[in-house]
Amino acid sequence: MAKATVEIPDERLVELDGYKDRLGELLLLGLAQIKVHEALYLYKRGLVSFGRASEIAGLSQQELMRQAKADGIQPRWSEKMVKEELE
Repeated sequence: MAKATVEIPDERLVELDGYKDRLGELLLLGLAQIKVHEALYLYKRGLVSFGRASEIAGLSQQELMRQAKADGIQPRWSEKMVKEELE
């Protein structure tokens, strides 16, 4: 297993105190959130299709659609079109 050293500002270290035994899990959850954020950013800017965005995020199109709606991002097509695509 690889090891990494991370520098954390002192004021943030206090926040991590309760998670010392779960830092690996915390890192993976943060990575998953960043992937979703980046995928939706690229989709919102019209740089990738929704299907490609779901691949980047590592989520199904249905789950990414839920995330997009939660972030206030409207799809460039109707829900009917999405259902037809997924069938």
